[in-house]
Amino acid sequence: MKKLKAFVAAALALTLLVGCSGGSSDAGSNGSTLVIAKENGIESVDLLKASTGMDFEVVNAFCEGLTGIDKDNKVYNALAADYKVNEDETVYTFTLKDAKWSNGDPVTANDFVYSWRRTAQKGEDYQYFFTDDMACIKNGNDVTAGKKKPEELGIKAIDEKTLEITLSKPTPYFLSLLAFPTSFPMNEKFVTGLEKDGKKYGDQSDMANCVLACGPFVLTNFVQDSIIEFKKNENYYDADKIKLDGIKMNIVKNVSTSALDFDSGNCDITKINSSLVDKYKDGKTFNSMLEGYLWFLQYNIGSKGNKYLKNANIRKAISYAVDRQDLVDNVLKDGSVAARGFMPTSFAYDQDGKDYCDTAAKYMSTDLAKAQELFDKGLKELGVSSINLRLLYEKTDPANPAAEFIQSQLAKLKGLSIEMTGVDQKNSRTQKQTDRDFDITLTRWGPDYADPTTYLTLMTKGHYFNYGDFDNSKYDAKIKAINSETDKAKRWKLCQEAEAILFEDDQYPVVPLFQTGGAILIGENIEGLEVHTFGTPYIYKNVVKK
Repeated sequence: MKKLKAFVAAALALTLLVGCSGGSSDAGSNGSTLVIAKENGIESVDLLKASTGMDFEVVNAFCEGLTGIDKDNKVYNALAADYKVNEDETVYTFTLKDAKWSNGDPVTANDFVYSWRRTAQKGEDYQYFFTDDMACIKNGNDVTAGKKKPEELGIKAIDEKTLEITLSKPTPYFLSLLAFPTSFPMNEKFVTGLEKDGKKYGDQSDMANCVLACGPFVLTNFVQDSIIEFKKNENYYDADKIKLDGIKMNIVKNVSTSALDFDSGNCDITKINSSLVDKYKDGKTFNSMLEGYLWFLQYNIGSKGNKYLKNANIRKAISYAVDRQDLVDNVLKDGSVAARGFMPTSFAYDQDGKDYCDTAAKYMSTDLAKAQELFDKGLKELGVSSINLRLLYEKTDPANPAAEFIQSQLAKLKGLSIEMTGVDQKNSRTQKQTDRDFDITLTRWGPDYADPTTYLTLMTKGHYFNYGDFDNSKYDAKIKAINSETDKAKRWKLCQEAEAILFEDDQYPVVPLFQTGGAILIGENIEGLEVHTFGTPYIYKNVVKK
């Protein structure tokens, strides 16, 4: 993201300026506290471990980075007052605002240095943020691999209010990543003080006393899988613009229960699932938006993979057998759209403002006759008359109804039986994927930044999300070429060429299915909720409760 300069590839941020007729039509007993129902709690707010959309949503409520993305898809300066960049766009020098932490300490350049070095050295899922797979921070590859010291990472404090960041190469989407929570600062004195007292940052047994805010709200109460509460941060540099007194997130596993809470005026915002869409879709409080998550099947085709799935015709047959349009129109019904390829729509844009999906080929289509022809050919090549495959999925929305639909679709292929392996929690699915304990997994990826590479790099050899162990040297070489190309038009073409390799006749390591929609009920007195297709899904700082 660029300061207030043009930013190519801005994400779709849908600002919902709606009032609500269901739910509480007046301010109700909650006053100016926004009450939100959430299906899932958090895993961690420590930047070493935070990895889910809900984690980032909570972190973004009480913390900020150098930049942010507003309701109009424009990048703005958050904790950065200004910045300058050298001629080859590899060195960025930021001047910080006179911002404070919620304990009164000033936000300093060292807070960013400390946070980045800490995560680069010890981070879990998002340690790779600093590598050439993402932010391209100088020495990021070697620091995260333990080959260089954290002090050699390309970030340093010039003085208390001046921060210098050096990249390994020009990175078109770099400034957008500075709005991503992994890049946020941490107060070293506060974190190390907790450790001296035998506590950890973000300790869930005493969360309110184990986090520090530099964002619009302060976390005041936390009960795992029950409630998360915030109050307005009076030390926030932009506190005058925050209209809410606070936020209350209730963790409600059953959306039918949260919908009833909404109807009775006890909740301002709740998502609903496909089973409730028909009930609410004609009401004023019903909203449907497009989110950035792309759901797809990933085949286990590596050394620990399924021998039948090593046959490309079997993999292609499964892709052709699934009617994606039927899935989104008649099963999900929440604004989801059928996938065209390995990229969501309304997400990444070229230098002329064109959607990536409108400039790339369409790879996904449904043709049951062709699917059976390919499947029969695959069976013959394998020397068998039938095969059994395990489908791993998570028993939550939208994965559960999507998996059941996929099973019904694949049942139409003669000679194929699908064994359903449903797990209750995301961690169980992730662990099975990590252990390669699956044949096919229904999984998803939420983009971290608004550029095609956030998806394309997933299929490179050795990438932690490449659970199927796809290995194609031509593909990896194309990704390497993308990462070194500075001409924007040429780079865009290379992205399209890389995606095309995934769907060559002898490849198909993944089967893109749908881009997630969001069916959500929002009270008529609520304005200013922002929904973004990458990074933090929901932003609350500009919400007004009338």
